[in-house]
Amino acid sequence: MQQAVPKSTYERSKGVETIAWREFPLGKGIALSLLDEQSAPARQVGGQALLDTLNQAVELPACRLTVADRPQRHRTREGRLELKTYGYYRVAWDDGQPQRGTIRIYNLTAIRRQVLAPKVFLETLLHEWVHHYDFTGLGLDRSPHTSGFFARVRSVAETLGVGFVAPPKRDQTSQPADDVMVQPDRLRPGGVAPPQWIREQIASIFGGGRGR
Repeated sequence: MQQAVPKSTYERSKGVETIAWREFPLGKGIALSLLDEQSAPARQVGGQALLDTLNQAVELPACRLTVADRPQRHRTREGRLELKTYGYYRVAWDDGQPQRGTIRIYNLTAIRRQVLAPKVFLETLLHEWVHHYDFTGLGLDRSPHTSGFFARVRSVAETLGVGFVAPPKRDQTSQPADDVMVQPDRLRPGGVAPPQWIREQIASIFGGGRGR
């Protein structure tokens, strides 16, 4: 009997278009209220409440939100905007498991330094949360921007009754997400211990009699 070949991370990401809710997320009111907020502190409080609701509905680890009252990170070339970052998701690994997810969103636009439009802020928040879902819910080792990824963003928005904030279906890509940062655990990515010879050298330098 031929053994099935495991699907790649890209194929798995592409193949999942909805969120597997354990319970229905009662966050519509929170999501709609975020459309009335413009200050960074208010958006951080409301956004964190929405993240907590979504994580509870899927039984995911917590994800901390920071709304920075500063312009988006950006790059210009010959005086023209070439690249900007709405926000990013950072995940830290511990014992081979993704933990301690954090999201950072910039509340001001890159060049004009205007308050980010409410719909754009909410879509960015949902976008970054789906990265959190990919790592801690689907168990992916990375979270590429596939057609399935953007379908999941729209699925969350529609579940919350704010589907109008999500952009139209986007083209799929095999490129890794540029708004995701993966921090290795204290050993190595994936929780793999360093080689024995390295541990012996450390023990000889700092003393290995304690903590064993």
